[in-house]
Amino acid sequence: MKQQFLRYCRIILLAFAVLTLANCSGGDHDNSESGGGETAVNEFKTTRFAIVSLSPKTTASTDAVYKWEIENVSSENYSLVNTTSKEALFAAAAEGNYVFKVTITDKGTTQTQKVTVVISAEAKELKSYISKVFEFQPAPGQFVNDLPVANDGDSADRILTRANSYLAKQNGDLISLGAFGGYVVFGFDHSIVNIKGKRDFRVLGNAFWADANPNPDAGMRGGSSEAGVIMVSYDKNKNGLPDDEWYEIEGAGHKMEKTIHNYEITYFRPDPNKTPVSGGGTGTVVFTDMEYIYWKDNQGKDGYLVQNNAYNHSLDYWPKWQKDQSSITFKGTRLPDNAVDESGNGSYFVQYAFLYGYADNAPNNDNDSAIDIDWAIDSKGNKVQLPAIDFVKVYNGLNQQAGWLGETSTEIMGATDLHLLGENIPTR
Repeated sequence: MKQQFLRYCRIILLAFAVLTLANCSGGDHDNSESGGGETAVNEFKTTRFAIVSLSPKTTASTDAVYKWEIENVSSENYSLVNTTSKEALFAAAAEGNYVFKVTITDKGTTQTQKVTVVISAEAKELKSYISKVFEFQPAPGQFVNDLPVANDGDSADRILTRANSYLAKQNGDLISLGAFGGYVVFGFDHSIVNIKGKRDFRVLGNAFWADANPNPDAGMRGGSSEAGVIMVSYDKNKNGLPDDEWYEIEGAGHKMEKTIHNYEITYFRPDPNKTPVSGGGTGTVVFTDMEYIYWKDNQGKDGYLVQNNAYNHSLDYWPKWQKDQSSITFKGTRLPDNAVDESGNGSYFVQYAFLYGYADNAPNNDNDSAIDIDWAIDSKGNKVQLPAIDFVKVYNGLNQQAGWLGETSTEIMGATDLHLLGENIPTR
């Protein structure tokens, strides 16, 4: 009996010791007024220019409230969004340690946890420029069969390969998006980080300022500005394809009175046997067909893309690889017309630039050709917070004829990650 009693006492003491050790291993206690909760430590590891989902170790209910805050960071070149959700999204452009605190309030109790992100250098050198073109669908226009070159019999796949050869390199060549709505979709070999207070990327075009503007009181910078609307997306489902939700960059033109949101236009393939309707010309430019490609929109308007012989371009404006398609429809935001005949006789047009937020709108060396991801909005026009982006779509946002210049057509020749290049451009 005595031995059994001693064995029983040892078991009780052992159990008590185990419970005591378990309680001690929970970490430091939170002494805040809301408190009583415990502070745990959680660590994530990733490389620069990669999006990572951060989450605390918790069994809180679905009604729990979360608040993410900065504790200590090695660099300000990072992004943290979804700061009131269980899972925050983080990306950084600089190596180092990034420590955050997440406060979890659930059923009247509060606990805090520290989350550390260790950022290291990437295993292989990243490209600051486009790595792949996923889609290329220009609207009809003067240069769609020249930039890039399209030949009779070319397939859509062959043209896409050619678009890649033009854009997916450090020093790109121009491609044309044609008239309103024509677009291109491309991506990078890394995520472009949305750093607070800075512009994040630039789409390269062939915009330039006018050498001589006969209207110095215009109040806007002018020259050749053929604004392309920019859309962005990040690879949320991590499949490497641009099939997640798109967000539009809200530039200055989006807020103008004459801007038309949810604009839609349909172009109709011209009959090759129709008799051209000539319309004279301006200087050496001849308007070979004033009623070349018919279009109509969802605003009750219609008109024609006028064919001219300027610049020795192809006289075939319809994409050659879509010769069997009777019509093409595009949708998007239509910006106000920006081409003004400052000469009064049709000889000198100035295309005035929107203040910021578009492709092919300001010269490539101008700060206002650079884009801040924080300008992104959703389909309802609401501001969104994105940690970074992986894909970009550019489409022509203008539906206008500028006399002998023809239809306004966005051209682009690449895109760059400003952070990877080390460019530091403050946002507006």
